[in-house]
Amino acid sequence: SEQGWFDSSLIRFRKGRPEKMGGWQKLSSNTIQGTPRSMHVWAALDGTKYMGMGTESKMYVEEGGAYNDITPIRSTATLTDPFTTTSGSSVVTVADAAHGAVTDDWVTFSGSAAVQGVAAASLNTNLQITVVNSDEYTVDTGDTASGSGSGGGTVIAQYEINAGLDTEIAGPGWGAGLWGGQTTTYSQTLLNMGSGLNDSATSIILDSASDFETAADTLDGAITAANGTGGAEGILVDDSSGFPAKGTILIGSEKIAYLTNSSNKFSGLTRGADGTTAAAASDGAAVTFVGLILIDSELIQYTGKTSNTLDAGVVRGVRGTTAAAHSDNAVVKEANDFIGWGQNASISASGGQQLRLWFQDNWGEDLAFNVFDGAPYYWDKTLGVSNRATTFASQTGASATPTITRQIMVSGTDRHIICFGCNPKGETEQDMLQIRWSDQESPFDWTPTATNTAGSQRISSGSKIIRAQKTRQEILIWTDVNLHTMRFVGPPLTFGFSLLGSGVSLISPNALASIGDRVFWMSRENFHAYSGRIETVPCTVLRYVFDDINIEQSRKFFVAPNKMFDEVIWFYVSSDATEIDRYAKFNYVEGTWDIGTLSRTAWTDYGIHDYPRGAGASSDTQYVYVHENGQDDDGSAMTSYIESADFDLDPDGDKFMFLSRLIPDIDITTTTNASVNYVIKTRNYPGESLSTNSTNEVVSTTTQSFLRARARQATIRIESSSIDIAWTLGDLRLEIKPDGRR
Repeated sequence: SEQGWFDSSLIRFRKGRPEKMGGWQKLSSNTIQGTPRSMHVWAALDGTKYMGMGTESKMYVEEGGAYNDITPIRSTATLTDPFTTTSGSSVVTVADAAHGAVTDDWVTFSGSAAVQGVAAASLNTNLQITVVNSDEYTVDTGDTASGSGSGGGTVIAQYEINAGLDTEIAGPGWGAGLWGGQTTTYSQTLLNMGSGLNDSATSIILDSASDFETAADTLDGAITAANGTGGAEGILVDDSSGFPAKGTILIGSEKIAYLTNSSNKFSGLTRGADGTTAAAASDGAAVTFVGLILIDSELIQYTGKTSNTLDAGVVRGVRGTTAAAHSDNAVVKEANDFIGWGQNASISASGGQQLRLWFQDNWGEDLAFNVFDGAPYYWDKTLGVSNRATTFASQTGASATPTITRQIMVSGTDRHIICFGCNPKGETEQDMLQIRWSDQESPFDWTPTATNTAGSQRISSGSKIIRAQKTRQEILIWTDVNLHTMRFVGPPLTFGFSLLGSGVSLISPNALASIGDRVFWMSRENFHAYSGRIETVPCTVLRYVFDDINIEQSRKFFVAPNKMFDEVIWFYVSSDATEIDRYAKFNYVEGTWDIGTLSRTAWTDYGIHDYPRGAGASSDTQYVYVHENGQDDDGSAMTSYIESADFDLDPDGDKFMFLSRLIPDIDITTTTNASVNYVIKTRNYPGESLSTNSTNEVVSTTTQSFLRARARQATIRIESSSIDIAWTLGDLRLEIKPDGRR
């Protein structure tokens, strides 16, 4: 890239000139629960401006900087004296045999009386569920109990829809879930050692070990190490009913992993598991279950327990993990049924088993939205921001509404609500290629008749719809292999469909944006645009991006349009990260690219509001930021820079040259006399490392800066890390003199 630019961050190109990117400020000091993955803005008839925002656990409607919780309610239960307290603890156990909750769900209680010093106000509020068992769970009230006991009286519990995940899980192999996989049900409790668990302890005390399995039986038939199965079809025991469906057993000194437990037989065996040696065993040998728990990132095995203490056969740091210290109240998860290497994960769309994505669109003043592969919901503006959204199926006059969908959308001027990848009429199973739409101007009437325009169509190719996107004249639909178009044609068909292109991919459901008459998107290997025909966008940073991405987290990737500066910004996860940490930015008017480091998880462009908005974290706290607003990073200095590629100091690059003076050509705007640094780096030979020769501080009044450098090649880096500064770079002017060949 000689004579070009090599690296940058938080800059942009305008009219061919690099300049510092605009800053951002918090929309408000109010925080968000979870990581935002979707933002949508609209205005009511009275001029009120709203923004819908979905995280892995909540759906909010923002108004005036306040985030109002409209997360739908999954179920409501009436409980009697459900709360149990422990003296000195703010954690309360809640009894409900039909709660249906998963860890990190939210519940709102009402009607409770104070319990053992825990105030009623601390109970009658929105609380996050921590440890979940089949018939009870815990919540942290933040209010320490003065005694141990039960109570609460008659309590109403409203359970919000199950939380999703804030990170992607792969299908097979380690990393495919909680540890080496995922499972839909598992027991949890808390560590209760009094002063924590050190990295060598072999006795582990839990709040409750009742749901942590142990089992023992007798072998029925000799097994040998040679046949690898222990009999023709597996290992037979007298009675396997006390063993879980999948796990590990111990016979003598050999551990054997099994995948199936059926009719007193273990099959799908891995002999000599966990570093043991396969060995023969005779009829009558003892068969003991080997339990597996997960604390933080350490896997621990055990073979027996006494009351709430795991105290037999404890082995620390198994299966590639490292023994570590753990604090009291650390979550302890039963991991026997986690999916291991090479096994397929059955990832469910419910119960928090996939990265939580949302799709939103406004129906006039109201908001229609859905969880990706979940139910469609409706929030009625006239009911106010204190009211929750409810399902389409529960609305007055609802008829045959979809109950599960991949994406919901309001069409253009024809005014239909459309569901993509939904269940067909009269069925409950999701069809990933099914498209259905409501009657025109009737969002809840989905029953086709001779007198309305409700209908459906199944895409003819591919295996699933990835995403649909509105444009000015049509709706584009990406499947896993093709791109289709959907156009309003009127009765009797309502919509017409055609294939635009084959072999068209989309790396993430949110990695596309429609700007004017063009749609831009990111595929698995390139950037593309559509404006009546599909084209590949020339990209000067292509290899930088695609050679260093974390494809397992690709569903987090998204595009941020910034019409204020004619830009589309793709935010993505680099290969060494698990959350978005980088971006690649394209100026679609000038055709220029730049790159940088910035963590954002969702975005909405200016229009309804005066500036673009982006969601991101400050430490571990999530905020919404107003972008292109000021020059700083929410009151702190931004570190912006652009660095050139190597350039030869003489035309042929074989002579040593002497650099003696810099004449800065830069327009600096500041009220604090802030400065920009010109950093000169040199090298004598192409294979030699660059060395920083000089750093030259430049302010708005600097006319020249003297330096002394001797080299064959050089690079220059222009950077700023001052408060309240904006700059635009002009030409590079260096005074260079010949200095011989030696």
